[in-house]
Amino acid sequence: MVRSHAYIDAILAYGGQQFHPSIEIGDDVYIGRHVYLTACDRIVISTGCVLSEHVYISDSAHGIDPQQGLIMKQPLKSESVYLGPNCFVGYRAVILPGVSLGEWCIVGANSVVTRSFPAFSMIAGAPAQLIKVYAHDQGQWVVPAASERVGR
Repeated sequence: MVRSHAYIDAILAYGGQQFHPSIEIGDDVYIGRHVYLTACDRIVISTGCVLSEHVYISDSAHGIDPQQGLIMKQPLKSESVYLGPNCFVGYRAVILPGVSLGEWCIVGANSVVTRSFPAFSMIAGAPAQLIKVYAHDQGQWVVPAASERVGR
């Protein structure tokens, strides 16, 4: 399901650059109102994912080198984004280029995901950090040891 005012854009060209974008959306995916997806490389949203309202996902960003002139005239840089099966992305969360989330990752509202996390991670914050993991043996989400709280 894709709700109203969602914006899904495959960027073919920008500032003289040519791209071959791909946005892949699996079965049983929910895309909320005002979701913004834009790709010049590749975004994969696997089966069963939920993107709450106002979620932003992009595989690209403008160059930000002060020695290269105006930001909007710098080349786009891109790196694929992957959401594994059954991920849940909370209200107004942002997922930036190069992020890969394993299956059943839960992203808290207003989080900014700047790095990848393994399956069954619950992450939140800006930048997002690991706050819980699903313990299959206990059948519940638990706070991980401090040594486990770093994304990859």
